[in-house]
Amino acid sequence: MVQRLFLSLFCFFTFICSVFSQLQVASASQQPYTPEVLVNNFMTGAGINVIDITYVGDSIAVGYFKNGANTIGLDRGLILTSGRAATDGSSFGADSGGSDFASNVHITSTVEPNLQALTPDAPMYDASYYKITFQSYNDSIQFKYVFASEEYPEFPCSYYNDIFGFFIQGPGYPTPTNIALIPGTNLPVSINNIHPFNPNYAPCPPLNVQYYIDNDTSNLQPTYDGYLTPFLAEAAVVPCETYTMIIAIADMGDGSYDSGVFIEGGSFGSTNFITSSFGAGTNILPEQSTGNPLSLTFSQIPAAILQLQ
Repeated sequence: MVQRLFLSLFCFFTFICSVFSQLQVASASQQPYTPEVLVNNFMTGAGINVIDITYVGDSIAVGYFKNGANTIGLDRGLILTSGRAATDGSSFGADSGGSDFASNVHITSTVEPNLQALTPDAPMYDASYYKITFQSYNDSIQFKYVFASEEYPEFPCSYYNDIFGFFIQGPGYPTPTNIALIPGTNLPVSINNIHPFNPNYAPCPPLNVQYYIDNDTSNLQPTYDGYLTPFLAEAAVVPCETYTMIIAIADMGDGSYDSGVFIEGGSFGSTNFITSSFGAGTNILPEQSTGNPLSLTFSQIPAAILQLQ
């Protein structure tokens, strides 16, 4: 009797843990996850002052995700899609399994010009994007993200090249500059730039396949048939100056087969430009120690701060 009770409790708690460890998504079409709240509460981290947020697109395309560490490698944050962020009945979003087919059409006909310029030969569908005006308190910004798509694995090297971008503009970037790049290259992250071998559009040998994770016909989340390992987008900025960042995604060629980008919560932040010479294990002062002069050097001090002196 005791053994049976233990087994029943074990199965019950295993079931509960598996449910709560699954990727969960809430759409911005539901309160309180409005597009503006998603950026302020679930994306922005330390060292960033957000001045203005504009979202353009269908409200079903953006949402909040959590419990994604075991699936996409990011625990929680914001998801932006060319389809539906959260599943609603038979309309599948990112929280469904790989064997489900996510292909949703938006009620808007948005076109984002910077994204269109990356693939000028294909028409754009189901675009959604953020335009964020911000200041950084330090000399760089960064955020971590994962790109995923239903276009995998059938459509690499084809006309249907779903794409997204992070476009920064401001001091040092006179025109919008995409920082969503494949590590060590100037190539934008897209279906045609990262993929396995595709016999449907030969010749299409694997390209940057070390970043690709196959999820085709799988029961595992997310719903997309392929997704990438987490990438880090980075940019050097002038502290306290005003910048804009456009975060955009779209279907290219037609409106079928959704794509999505997961952005880690709190990762849109700035890194410190103040460094010290202390190393691991050296931060201990022995008895009878004497002090030496300490020199601090600051670079790129904003003009606004200098005027206060």
